[in-house]
Amino acid sequence: MKLRTALGELKVTNHVEGRGVDLESEVIAIPREGIAPSVPEMVRLVPKGNCPEDDDYQGITLEYVGQSLPDVVSRIPERFVLVATDVSWEELESSFSLLPKLHVYLDLQRKKLFNAFQTSYDIQRFADKACEILGNPLMIINSDRRLLASAGEFPENRADVLEEINQGYVSEEVNVELEAAGILDDVRHAGHSIISENERFGQRWVTSVISFHHMEMGRFDMLELNRTVRDSDLELIDFAGSLAAILIDKLGVAGKRAGSGSSVLDDILSNSLANEKTMRAQLALSSMPLDDTYTIIQLAGDRDIPRAHLQRIASRVGNAFRNSLWTLNDNKLVVMVALGQRTTAGWDAYGRAERVLGQRKEFVNTLERNGLHAYVCEPFEQLGLASARFDQIAALSSVVTVVTPDQPIVYFWHHRYEVITSIAQTFGEIDMMLDKRVVAMSLYDQEHGTAYLETACCTVDFPGSPAEAAKALNVHRNTYFYRVNKIMELFFLNLRNGEDRLAVAFSTRMLKGMGGTVLYDVDHMPEAWRRSVGRRH
Repeated sequence: MKLRTALGELKVTNHVEGRGVDLESEVIAIPREGIAPSVPEMVRLVPKGNCPEDDDYQGITLEYVGQSLPDVVSRIPERFVLVATDVSWEELESSFSLLPKLHVYLDLQRKKLFNAFQTSYDIQRFADKACEILGNPLMIINSDRRLLASAGEFPENRADVLEEINQGYVSEEVNVELEAAGILDDVRHAGHSIISENERFGQRWVTSVISFHHMEMGRFDMLELNRTVRDSDLELIDFAGSLAAILIDKLGVAGKRAGSGSSVLDDILSNSLANEKTMRAQLALSSMPLDDTYTIIQLAGDRDIPRAHLQRIASRVGNAFRNSLWTLNDNKLVVMVALGQRTTAGWDAYGRAERVLGQRKEFVNTLERNGLHAYVCEPFEQLGLASARFDQIAALSSVVTVVTPDQPIVYFWHHRYEVITSIAQTFGEIDMMLDKRVVAMSLYDQEHGTAYLETACCTVDFPGSPAEAAKALNVHRNTYFYRVNKIMELFFLNLRNGEDRLAVAFSTRMLKGMGGTVLYDVDHMPEAWRRSVGRRH
């Protein structure tokens, strides 16, 4: 056990240590009779002024000085600790004699916790096992105040705690209360867990800060409910917290404050939060503004990038966009960026997104230097749409696989119809979306080398302006009008009619999304469509 644990179990009220004493060092208690040979981590208890004369002992000596330390403490011998306590010398000796048994108990409990860690594949499973070993309900929270796991039955009168478990986050009010009471600062300063009293409910909580490689990754908190928490339990809780830190780091859920990405964004993308209200409440805990327009970006490259390098890239992207959150999803960097609030009745977010993303030199340079490209979903204002918008990116990246270095940002709205086409799983689904008059015109052009479909598209692109349409086609106006009339004659499409113009616009974009696939020619169909029409061809 640690020396500070031994002092706590002895109910030492005050102490002062000499040189060579570390309260965090592991010690083994020995009785006053029969001093063991020189073992650096031994600890013994002696009454004031009655230290045995044996130069061979090099362990730590606890010297009992009564109920209080002297007003003036003279030079303390090396590896000595002066201890004061309210109990008598006889009671203190009796408690000290029980420390060897407690040492064996702690060693056994640590082994149980370590075995629980080794056999746990996630944090919740570890929390359940730790709860059984420690005997009280507990919570594991990351640096974003996200509840990673809870175990044990919390009392029904603690509606605040039950709400946290239900919502999946520690509320801002609870965190402010802990900070205001100085509990978190006390834990950080002490370097180990402490017990605090909740005066409102008359309950004692153990608060422990989880750290990994000197990085604060969250908290391991336990409520004293089923069994009394002793100083030895605090040591076990610290050990359990250190094991939880390894799991948190391994699973990459430490949170943005620990440099592992935003837990809030991860939950929003996975649609694991209950509703829009909950999403807004959790987003408020981050640096992101509310009531904004947002977009989601996924960065990808032609080669796999190590996680540590992705985290460095995330830091640079975060510097480029002040209001942003990031997370790692399937070893790809995903960023949510705030684009500012909409100020018009119209939807200006496409233009705003292209300005915000395309004009941030630090962002564009990061893409270029690392051989990355950015897939961007449609902007949105309701957080409940974030998960669906993230799905857009998956579809977009599967369609647009070739990205040029000079245009590394791919916007969904530039490739909408290609994505819609790619979603179709059967020939029947895509067949329903196409106007067969436009299909016939496309097939006719391919067979005869004509340009009727191109003419129809220019008519749609330049409404009411035959001169511009003819110029775009690089033909004389009379040739243009001849083609328009032939389109009506051959394909029954009246390009002055709104419905027919819509049929041309929509169907040609769908055909473009198919990459020029010749419909009804089985040899040129995608494999999924070919299987769906196999019985008819």
